[in-house]
Amino acid sequence: MTPLPNCAILIPTRNRPEILQDSLERLRALGLEHVPLWVYDDASDDPATIAHVVHAAWPGAELVRGTTQRGQAFGRNALLRACGAPFAIMLDDDQYFLDLGNLSAYTRGREDREGLAGVAFQCRVKSSGRLDIAARVPAKKCPFFMGGAVLFDVERVLGTGGFREYWRYGYEEPELAARLYARGYYLQYEPRILVEHNHLMTEKARRDETEYDYLYARNAILLDTLNMPLWVGLPTGLARSIRRSLHFNRNWRAKARGTFAGLAMTFSLWQERHPMSTRQALDWLRFNRTWQEPEARRTP
Repeated sequence: MTPLPNCAILIPTRNRPEILQDSLERLRALGLEHVPLWVYDDASDDPATIAHVVHAAWPGAELVRGTTQRGQAFGRNALLRACGAPFAIMLDDDQYFLDLGNLSAYTRGREDREGLAGVAFQCRVKSSGRLDIAARVPAKKCPFFMGGAVLFDVERVLGTGGFREYWRYGYEEPELAARLYARGYYLQYEPRILVEHNHLMTEKARRDETEYDYLYARNAILLDTLNMPLWVGLPTGLARSIRRSLHFNRNWRAKARGTFAGLAMTFSLWQERHPMSTRQALDWLRFNRTWQEPEARRTP
């Protein structure tokens, strides 16, 4: 019997067959082999090896092959549209469950969860044991999720537009979370559902740090200017972009280009802006700052 009804597992990957294989084997060992699996291959250099790993580890898995590298935002949308399931577990190729907790309760239906768009999981870094969210934080509404550690209500997420596909990667999760919030949906954090992040980089999959720094500088601005009144979003996004750029002493030209691109795209994408009200925006910023406090002063 499938332990997670109405659900599929979605994993985007690129150039990391060994890491993907390890994750799939760990998921099967937890008894999830009957859950439909969908994998998006973001134009790997050796697609045949990716296909072999997926089908050997998970007979019946569906593999969607991209012929041009498009990034995580595009791949996740492609899987959400293709899977045909009401609920979707999104994992990165280097993540797997350690404890399913009460996950199955969230895949049985919507009847008693009006407005719930996603369930964010706790994540532990394998190399250090560090938790992404402090262990003291209980189950509660939260303002964000990690793209590789979340259960989505597929219809509600796609109805909000899913991920912005030109985004590629970098702040794509908080950007989607902001749009869900503006639509009246909410996210639930469940610390009992635990995934492990086996963060390793193979030589072929090594990150393009110039692109990485450009996209984070650009998207840090767009995250706020596309979703908030300009007088709130522009200074907030610009400050975020500058803080992020100062974090690593490298690629200053790429970061400067990203900052200017974020400012320019704010206006070239003006028709895509659906900003919150000022009150919503201020409440949203406050929620992000305070939600992990034992007694937050104000939550939506």
